[in-house]
Amino acid sequence: MGFIAPKERKHLSADALFGFVRSLFANVPDHRSNDTDMTLTDALMAGFAMFSLKCPSLLDFDKQRAEGNLKTIYRIARAPCDSYMREMLDPVAPESLRPLFKGVFRQLQRGKALEAMVFFKGCYLLALDGTGYFSSKTIHCPSCLEKHHRDGSITYSHHLLGAALIHPDRREVIPLMPEAIIKPDGSEKNDCERNAAKRFLAKLRHDHPHLGFIVTEDGLSSNAPHIETLHDAGCHYILGVKEGDHSYLFAQVRAAEHVGRVSHYERHDRAAGLHIAFGLSMTCRSTNRVLMYALTSSSTGRSVRITSNILAG
Repeated sequence: MGFIAPKERKHLSADALFGFVRSLFANVPDHRSNDTDMTLTDALMAGFAMFSLKCPSLLDFDKQRAEGNLKTIYRIARAPCDSYMREMLDPVAPESLRPLFKGVFRQLQRGKALEAMVFFKGCYLLALDGTGYFSSKTIHCPSCLEKHHRDGSITYSHHLLGAALIHPDRREVIPLMPEAIIKPDGSEKNDCERNAAKRFLAKLRHDHPHLGFIVTEDGLSSNAPHIETLHDAGCHYILGVKEGDHSYLFAQVRAAEHVGRVSHYERHDRAAGLHIAFGLSMTCRSTNRVLMYALTSSSTGRSVRITSNILAG
């Protein structure tokens, strides 16, 4: 029997998605009074093309402006130079890009492309992590976070909370609208990842009220206020835990191991062996919630993940 090629989903082809992205960029309000030479839509598409082409810098992208790919593939009539791109895009409000993320996500739902991303019990695995994308001791704006050093100098930076749907068996990821970690207008106090997570989860539930999520995060997230925020948002979770931050929880883990109240799983591959011990009904004292834990041992050391109880069922 011959190979039958899968039916092409035209609205998920590169041409269709690039055109869809451009149509949504056309709805972003233009902050300029007038500019007949170059449209904001072209500037936004140029920024999108720079990341799509994986250019290491604006200067590298500037060298590609003379090539025909920008016009042929991305439908950019005129691409701005690096300095003009900054000038045009810096004032654009990040929230004006939210319809873009929602729109592309709806296209993926329509094409059933998300079905393969379901991780467990109908839930998607959602990775959250903070990252910095700008830092300088001289260049700054009113929204910059400030870190004051002992020598009197100040480091200015911008951070964001990134989010993406992931699956351990797939190479693709589905990015969601990130949340900026910047100093609010008129505030002297720095924003932080925890507050950004509150805002992100509230907007996530507004945009996708019926989807199930299992949030996975590093050790910075394993604190009582954030766990309560996850519960309030109706999200399950797998959170990293550091022994220095949760000595009470680690004491329970050691006690459970001592009396044999754990289940063990081992996996070996060419890279390294992995041993996991599972335990139930562990209490995180800071939250008074009963959690499941997984103690992972490998060649790189030991670590613990705590999860919501639904994952134990």
